[in-house]
Amino acid sequence: MTRGAALALALAVTAACFGAALQQSRTTAPAGGRQESAEPVPIDPREVVPLAPVRPAKDAGERALAHARVLCELGPRHTGQPGWHAQLEYLERHLRGLGLAVARDTWTDRKELLTFTNLSVTIPGRVPERIVVAAHHDTKCTSGHPDAEHNFRFVGANDGASGVAVLLELAAHLQRHPPTATVQIVFFDGEESLDWAWNEAARALFGSKRFVKQHRDRLLLDPAAEPRIAALVLLDMVGRTDLHIQEELFSTPRLRTLLWSAAVALGVQDRVFRRAETASDDHRPFLDVGIPAVDLIDLAGNPHWHKPTDTIENLSAASLETSLALVLTLLPAVEREFVLAKPTDAETRPR
Repeated sequence: MTRGAALALALAVTAACFGAALQQSRTTAPAGGRQESAEPVPIDPREVVPLAPVRPAKDAGERALAHARVLCELGPRHTGQPGWHAQLEYLERHLRGLGLAVARDTWTDRKELLTFTNLSVTIPGRVPERIVVAAHHDTKCTSGHPDAEHNFRFVGANDGASGVAVLLELAAHLQRHPPTATVQIVFFDGEESLDWAWNEAARALFGSKRFVKQHRDRLLLDPAAEPRIAALVLLDMVGRTDLHIQEELFSTPRLRTLLWSAAVALGVQDRVFRRAETASDDHRPFLDVGIPAVDLIDLAGNPHWHKPTDTIENLSAASLETSLALVLTLLPAVEREFVLAKPTDAETRPR
């Protein structure tokens, strides 16, 4: 089947399945965007893996929203800002309160002369191989840009706080319900581009690039001492009131299928994969070294992205709870296929 025929079939099937045409972007994003020309193709929505729905506690969405509200009240949270320092302290305090040991990795980028910090916690499973679940904690710098339109107060309720808030509730859930695979929850710093324009991530993705490099370096030193990363699940912008998790086309196809299957299991297909576009995000450094990854992101068509309106008023507890439920339903499938099952092809064999 040709690429065009495959896309036409996907469009028709998707419209029949949930009443919305699947759109694949073939254009570059506006200045500052993370979207690029889409080369991969959407999955076939008819392929659904039977999954058991896993739902969080009934008040998990409200707790996540409360976390996001606290973070927004701290103000801008890009490196060096008072809100950045306060957020790191808040995350550490909360995670330690859950009984988790927090690892802080702080470094100064030699080129930018900026200091960044990644935070992480590890929840041991019955096997050492790990699934990384991550979000970025920094907010877009919206000051000091030459264009006046790019300078405003930005608290990043969805673009930053929402993913962080969901991870805090995920950590609490996994403490009560230990996973089979080891799960490492990571809060990346420096995801946002220092330039307003994306510039092919030349001045962005600082935290994820460092995390992957450290992992590779440790593997080279002593492979036996560094458990492999089986897969990455990334959350970015997952709390908007009108939530729509796009099908992010750089993401590993099998993981996209499992994410779609999780949405079907939970009955939230209307919130997932109505549109398909690429997004360069913190999963790209993982994909670049062969680690399967999937990005839960609400970027395509989001009216509040990098706008002053990305505030707590445009987040909802229901959307945060939906995103958490998607991750909780997805994780057991990722464990089975990417950790417990022996990899059989290049896509499921991280290098």
